[in-house]
Amino acid sequence: MRRPFLAALLTTTLLVPAFAAPPLPEWREGDGYLIGVTVQYQGQTYRALQSHTAQKGANWNPASTPALWQLHHGPVQRCSPWQAGYSYQLGDQIRYEGDYYRARQAHTAHAGTEWQPPRVPALWQPIAQCDAVTPVPPGNTDTINGIKVPPDPGAAGRKTLAGIDADHDGVRDDVQRFLAQEVGKHPARFKYAMEMARITQQEILTAGGNDREEARRLANQGDLPLSCFHDTFNSSVEDYEWRLKYSKKLAALHANTPERMAAIIKNSELLGGMMFHSPMRYRCE
Repeated sequence: MRRPFLAALLTTTLLVPAFAAPPLPEWREGDGYLIGVTVQYQGQTYRALQSHTAQKGANWNPASTPALWQLHHGPVQRCSPWQAGYSYQLGDQIRYEGDYYRARQAHTAHAGTEWQPPRVPALWQPIAQCDAVTPVPPGNTDTINGIKVPPDPGAAGRKTLAGIDADHDGVRDDVQRFLAQEVGKHPARFKYAMEMARITQQEILTAGGNDREEARRLANQGDLPLSCFHDTFNSSVEDYEWRLKYSKKLAALHANTPERMAAIIKNSELLGGMMFHSPMRYRCE
């Protein structure tokens, strides 16, 4: 016989203190991890730098793959001095020997690698000065569904393949505004949509390099945020129809110039006939 709900709730409350936080999951080979997910490995806490599947036999554990995992130190203070051994996120701003830099990609500055900002332009972009609060000047943002977004780039955002990304978050400003409007009321849904948009933007920008392995890496990487995005919906007909319309509008926005459409077609051609890895289990933050 089932216990009454209230009695079960009281029993659970007595057994588990209200302040007890659930333990972080242990890293497991074969699982899929979304960017930003935190795990435990050998007593240390790591945060995923990019969405990926820990393929069996590849030895992609957090301690061995700094490109995929960073030892979690907490956020970098804006404009703090560069430090060897520290893990940096995309967009972090630091100072080094009187100059200022913004991180082009997430990475760990391992001791002994001599990855000082002037030596590795692939990792660090020189800037005139650290921004006071955000990369977008105060007063030059809009708020859509409670989310601060850059201003509408208009026609200027369609002049180049990369478009305009005023806040340097890896997503074109017109795409970011669309996502805030369409899914901004649901924080997790917006986060997963932004991660998918970052990957799509990378696919557009790298397609011209004819690198099939890079195209496959990005395609595998995009499978996780896509799965997490769909997990935020119910399985109703209404939700399915909404997602279908949303996907068509987003695809049209990504390919809103002939150059971007050509890049997307080229990326699809690079993926033709390739095999892909889908995780049996995946973790959404």
